[in-house]
Amino acid sequence: MTFEELDARYDNGFVDAVLLSATVDYEHRVATLQLSLRGNPADSTDHDVYDKATLTLRSFYYFSMESPDPDFSYPMWAKIVPDGHPEDPSKFPLFERLKPTLPISAFCCRFFVHNWNSFIHVAAGEAEFSWVTKDAENA
Repeated sequence: MTFEELDARYDNGFVDAVLLSATVDYEHRVATLQLSLRGNPADSTDHDVYDKATLTLRSFYYFSMESPDPDFSYPMWAKIVPDGHPEDPSKFPLFERLKPTLPISAFCCRFFVHNWNSFIHVAAGEAEFSWVTKDAENA
């Protein structure tokens, strides 16, 4: 599954998600992101309800987390609020050189972390998405 396919499934996609945790297992090439995000349809009365979800990236090619912008004032205790976007070589210049080495089906994206004014860049061979707290029949 590509980032674009996953993002298109839900009206809000990864906009204003909350990153709860990120674990990277280099030995097994698995990265797991625990998120809280909105997955209900735009016309739903629960449109702005956040539910917990897991994004698992298997056979990842890279997981690059930029440090916070030192010139950007942010509270250290605030939630980490990223927006997910397709990868962009203008924001991650190395991607222009990496992209030809990745399969077309690779999951590639960048998460802009508002609190840090910086990005988390990821690419993986496979991506799995599952709701943790959302009703299974609505997933």
